[in-house]
Amino acid sequence: MLKVYYDKDARKAVLKKKKIAVVGYGSQGHAHANNLRDSGMDVIVGETKGPNLDKARKAGFKVMTAAEATKKADVVMMLLPDEYMADIYRSEIEPNLRKGAYIGFAHGFNIHYGQIAPLANANVFMTAPKGPGHLVRAEYLK
Repeated sequence: MLKVYYDKDARKAVLKKKKIAVVGYGSQGHAHANNLRDSGMDVIVGETKGPNLDKARKAGFKVMTAAEATKKADVVMMLLPDEYMADIYRSEIEPNLRKGAYIGFAHGFNIHYGQIAPLANANVFMTAPKGPGHLVRAEYLK
């Protein structure tokens, strides 16, 4: 059953007790990670190599592989490019996702087209931003 939640429904206190892993520190990942941290949440970043790894470290995040971050997390946000998401989900996320953990997506491409079939014992949600990451971050800062 699909249930839609809005800002008025949010209870931030629930997330303050959870460790949140943002997998991917690109366009959406950097915005979500920083916005969550600035809202008082415990955020770690799953990133493997390249400039985004350095950006996450420079921003002060604890950075590890997607697999390591998933093992530690109560909530995993998949914020990778679509073309990499399914492979990383199968190899690093799915084997390490704890029973009852939450896994979130910024849009439903991989779910809708059957590239990712989340485990039955996971809670799945979608947070659909209204723009590219730099605008999501700018709106938060306003």
